[in-house]
Amino acid sequence: MDELSLLARALPDAPPPSAEVVEKARLRLAAAQLKPVRPGRANRRGLAWGWTLGAAATTIAVVMAVVTLVSNVTAVPAPMLAPAGGNDALLRLADQVAKLPDERGAYWRRPLLSNELIRVRAGGETFNVLSSSRIDLWQPRDPGDPVQGERWQLFVRPATEADERAWRAAGSPVTVQRVCTRASDCAKVQLRSKPSQCVYARAAEPGGVLADRRLGELTLADLAALPGDAEELREKLRTYWKIRNDSRQPKVSFEQFLVTSSALLELPVKPSVRAAALRLLAGLPTTKVRGSITDPLGRTGIAVTFIKSEGFTAEFGTNDVVVQMYTTILDPHTGTVLATNVDIAAESTEGLAKGTFISSQAWAPEAGWTSERPKRPRGCRFSDRPLP
Repeated sequence: MDELSLLARALPDAPPPSAEVVEKARLRLAAAQLKPVRPGRANRRGLAWGWTLGAAATTIAVVMAVVTLVSNVTAVPAPMLAPAGGNDALLRLADQVAKLPDERGAYWRRPLLSNELIRVRAGGETFNVLSSSRIDLWQPRDPGDPVQGERWQLFVRPATEADERAWRAAGSPVTVQRVCTRASDCAKVQLRSKPSQCVYARAAEPGGVLADRRLGELTLADLAALPGDAEELREKLRTYWKIRNDSRQPKVSFEQFLVTSSALLELPVKPSVRAAALRLLAGLPTTKVRGSITDPLGRTGIAVTFIKSEGFTAEFGTNDVVVQMYTTILDPHTGTVLATNVDIAAESTEGLAKGTFISSQAWAPEAGWTSERPKRPRGCRFSDRPLP
């Protein structure tokens, strides 16, 4: 879910999310093709796009490399170690980030990998499958250049070696049944071992507005003009907050809106602006540095929560009250987001060990600015509408 939606759950007296926010979340969920809406998870699918390739052979080669990377992800993250100084860790990171050089390139590439653990049954066996998809974006600096996007269903297959043994004992079925508590959620799941369902989109966004509208309808030029001082950035955010509250969306306090400044850690801002955002976030009472963690792609990062993220429950298998914890994982060198909407099991239940990643969205290593011009890949269904 986005920060305002999760904040609404953490603070029940706050206004509910707008219909626009809810609808956008549902569209993201459908695009990721990972799971139906369930309590506690309905708003958690991501917004992103990204990277395309020039020919079918190259496309499949790179996507398969991603499949291999995701396949090697361990289900249980490394233990979190609380660092000395709490939120001071963000201030130290900000000092480090502020010294980084500005990035150059004609396109900002955003490749997002979404993973979902699903409890299923077949042939008298019950086991877990991991569903993984990828949605990429090439956002051009030139607002007249169309945004290009690509979406793949990477695979749906047994999550671990033990799950694979159970799947083979069931006869290696192609179709399995989701295990759940409500009949409406018990859809069949189609297993896939290779990338499929590719969609390619090429469309110009009016005025070059970014797909990520958490802070408002901003362009790359707007982001480039943001100040690199924390207090000046706070005042600029106040301007965006006033614009939001003057719209038809439900009113939120400025303190609530400040939480969404964490979106700047996922957007193509200058290192000085990212450093200012880190300093601003470090001073918020809702921000908590939780310690070191290994992200879903095996990278070491810093686990941070920007709002209350504990005490939530959702369904897994036949248990509809599994306790969860959400976190964001930051790169300890650049301050950018490695993974977001990371849902970790806070307790064990049938088929799910405490500490397991239930779902997550991780930025692939090639995220960032590039001068390589994207090309339409072969073998993908074309769409002239932007990907969600």
